[in-house]
Amino acid sequence: MLATSAPAMPQETGRRDHYVGLLLAYVEAINPTDAERIEMGVITQEILDSGKVKPVNYTEEDGRYRLDFWLKGKSEDGDDIRVRHSVFLKDEENRPANSGNIQVINKQGKTAYIPEAAFTKGQSPYDWFAAPYHRAKVGESDLVQFINSWTNKKADSDAVPLDFAGICQGNLKLMQQVLRGSDASYVKVMLGIRTTDEGRRFQTVFPRVILPGWTTNYERLHKELGNYLSNSSARNDFGLTPNMAFDRNLYRLRVWDGEAGAAMPPVASYGSQPVTASYSQPMGQGPVRQPDLPVSSSHDDDLPF
Repeated sequence: MLATSAPAMPQETGRRDHYVGLLLAYVEAINPTDAERIEMGVITQEILDSGKVKPVNYTEEDGRYRLDFWLKGKSEDGDDIRVRHSVFLKDEENRPANSGNIQVINKQGKTAYIPEAAFTKGQSPYDWFAAPYHRAKVGESDLVQFINSWTNKKADSDAVPLDFAGICQGNLKLMQQVLRGSDASYVKVMLGIRTTDEGRRFQTVFPRVILPGWTTNYERLHKELGNYLSNSSARNDFGLTPNMAFDRNLYRLRVWDGEAGAAMPPVASYGSQPVTASYSQPMGQGPVRQPDLPVSSSHDDDLPF
């Protein structure tokens, strides 16, 4: 069963409000089946039968496996907001950076780029990055970042163990068991608007930084978002595209007014500014465990949201 009842199917901007700003949300579903998507309200049986939307398939044409986290939160007016955050995985090692350094990940889920010589010797050139570690697979750091924030992982504790190779094959049962036995809670995500080549606009998430729901420190989010907005090469490095617009007002969750995407002010003007008290989870009261959620092992849909 799904965690909550769902609003009507998301539609393009102009027929349904879309939002920019920080959203406090819980995970409603992971890779839902067609039947679960119908129950959630993101598609209808009529749309499936018409052929306008293909049956769900989470394996990309290039062989990557797409992991969809469906996030649900509330607007200041209490309206439901649903958005999909996707992580793309492949059971292959990440390519080295332009510098020649390779990406590694340790038991705490921290990632770093280190020289290959240091990797061969099992050494860490950084005080904050402890060995042992292994070479990161495609999408592994993105997945671990999300899981760490979602489970409220403490800085020095080990990350939730995941069967990465199994997940890349669509086996999510172990992941479901691990997460339902953990302190899965809320996350904070930066909402934005994605515009298609046809000019249609849809809700999106800034994928570089996923925050735990309790935090009020947005310095890293601000830095990464500023890089995206002001640096086209950074957009390419992040795997993002210029058609994704985010609000210059980093904190307030509001209906998009068409002015998102302007240059960001200096980081110092933001720091750890508190968020507005518009979230359903009271701040300062510790993690709130989210409802149980459905996890499907079914195989990308072509829904544009």
